[in-house]
Amino acid sequence: MENFIELLTEYWWLVLILIGVIIVLSAKKVGKAFGGETIEIKAVEAVELLEQQHAIIIDLAEKTTFEKGHIPGAINMPGVTFINGSVAALADNTKPVILIPMKGLIPMPVVQHLESEGVPQIYILKGGLNEWTEAGLPL
Repeated sequence: MENFIELLTEYWWLVLILIGVIIVLSAKKVGKAFGGETIEIKAVEAVELLEQQHAIIIDLAEKTTFEKGHIPGAINMPGVTFINGSVAALADNTKPVILIPMKGLIPMPVVQHLESEGVPQIYILKGGLNEWTEAGLPL
């Protein structure tokens, strides 16, 4: 035991590097568990994705909010449907998905469901509909 402690004190910098590597690997795993595989994008980038990759837009707002105004072509899938498990499968899970957050929040069941469906990439429109309208894009 003394040799081990002596080794640690003599090579303290190696111990710090090892701890750092463990933290980075753990953070990456935790990040994925909390939606780390999603990418925040701005409205202009969303338009590019829609044009180039024919991405699917999913608006997570409640039906009444969605009916008041939404991005043209968006599919309404209220976030609550993902939580209670009553969400329908996507018609095409080979395209990237852009999520329009409800009140700025993306519930983890949404990301988990889309990942389980095999969606290749999940994007989140940073700022939601506010970002979209501020960019001068139509509802």
